Amino acid sequence: MMPPSTLLSPLLWAEATFGSLRLGDPRRDRRALTIAYAMARETGASLPKQLHDEAALEATYRFLHSGHVSYEELLRPHVEMTRQDCRERQEVLLIQDTTEVDYQHHPKTSGLGPVGNGSHQGFLLQTVLAVVPSSRQVLGIAHQEPFLRKPAPAQETKQERLQRERESLVWERSVRALGAPPDGVCWVHVGDRYSDIFAFLSLCREMKCDFVIRAAQDRCVDLLVDQAEKPVPARSHHPERPSPKAQHLFEVVGQWPAQASSTVEITASQKHKARTAKVLLSWQPLRLLPPRSQESKGWHPLVVWVIHVWEPEPPAGVEALEWILLSSLPTQTQEQAEQRVDWYRARWMVEDFHQGLKTGCQLEQRQIQDYEGLRTILGFLSPMAVRLMQLRAASRQDPQQPASQVLPLDVVEVVAHLDHRTASTMTVQHCWHAIARYGGYLGRKSDGPPGWKTLWRGWLYIQTLVEGVHLAPLLSRLNLRAKPFAGVRGVPEKTLFLFLSPPQAASQRGSVLFPYKE
Repeated sequence: MMPPSTLLSPLLWAEATFGSLRLGDPRRDRRALTIAYAMARETGASLPKQLHDEAALEATYRFLHSGHVSYEELLRPHVEMTRQDCRERQEVLLIQDTTEVDYQHHPKTSGLGPVGNGSHQGFLLQTVLAVVPSSRQVLGIAHQEPFLRKPAPAQETKQERLQRERESLVWERSVRALGAPPDGVCWVHVGDRYSDIFAFLSLCREMKCDFVIRAAQDRCVDLLVDQAEKPVPARSHHPERPSPKAQHLFEVVGQWPAQASSTVEITASQKHKARTAKVLLSWQPLRLLPPRSQESKGWHPLVVWVIHVWEPEPPAGVEALEWILLSSLPTQTQEQAEQRVDWYRARWMVEDFHQGLKTGCQLEQRQIQDYEGLRTILGFLSPMAVRLMQLRAASRQDPQQPASQVLPLDVVEVVAHLDHRTASTMTVQHCWHAIARYGGYLGRKSDGPPGWKTLWRGWLYIQTLVEGVHLAPLLSRLNLRAKPFAGVRGVPEKTLFLFLSPPQAASQRGSVLFPYKE
């Protein structure tokens, strides 16, 4: 992950992320860096606000629709750096999920497909986020694929539907794109119930990757683990010679007794508050039998470890937590079972990334009139959404270390001034919390650490103050004069004040005053 000084500097971040681009012409390379720098300064703003200049804006629109520039080329340097990081780690979680990017409010945008129930237009986005399991450090995007949903033909038969390419194949394409990890490195694919696809699980094992997913299908199973991938006899439907009644996953797992108790931290969402759930655990190996419709393809059973997590006594009015997790990793102890549960809990991070892409980077608000242009701008915005998540991670590392040893000194000096501290005594935690307060973070006892939203909003304000401080010595050259400002005790009357107000301040009250003596 980049150091905080690089993450906080739009120019350094743009050069580190897009500096290796080779788009066939040095002018296009420079234009890409210029656009990335402008967008990184204020990620959630519109292109006109980010670029401040009509000529630069027109050049950006031409760039986004150039036949020499593509989404894949723009994202390539970031993906390559992320994959190289993945190869150098002992364990990496590859968390993937699909999200819908909705452009219903932009009806003139062309080239989009149906999303939701079919009444809206937009595109789908599959992202694989690489995360270090122990620290939850976000390495970056290991793979990403935007794609369009193809509407089902009218009066489609079952046979035609089975022959049509399935949307769920995007999960398998992600695994193939990433390939196999180096020897001694463990890559674990993590997914929610949408990833419970037999072909996806089989491909993970074929690529020498592991997986932890949540079961959605009540699959046929057996307990013949010692037979490993030995094919099962074809199941007969003959009324006189039927196959033995199959066992099903949910019924078998529901009969297991509890083997341990534990707790699971449930993060807050729109539907429920954050809480700590007291759960019971059980775990055993099983064989997943291939779907009956795919037996002719020669698919073999999969040996998996099943971890059952359930909450026997949920609080009143709260839905009980229950997960049935499937993992290729041997799970024989409580510690291993709790680790698999903890890795599955990291799955929300890819949802947080998609939220940052849509709200922090305003992907769904971009006024681009065609799908290809939206794909191209996505090549800029996806690394920026990673930057938001890495900024949050940086705010939680080495909290007691002196801030001046981690963050840019001018930033620490400004934040210390605002927080009525001395820069030398300010810790990393004090500095980041003070920045987040200008983004709406309250820091109450019941509040957790600041999230990327409050950190980013606060940083935009602090960034403006730092720029103002650097500009202050130039004010005398601009022949600016200030009227005496009454009401500031202990300040000479002939003092020029630079007023810098936070976004929520409606007047000079609540503004920050930086004195500059003429």
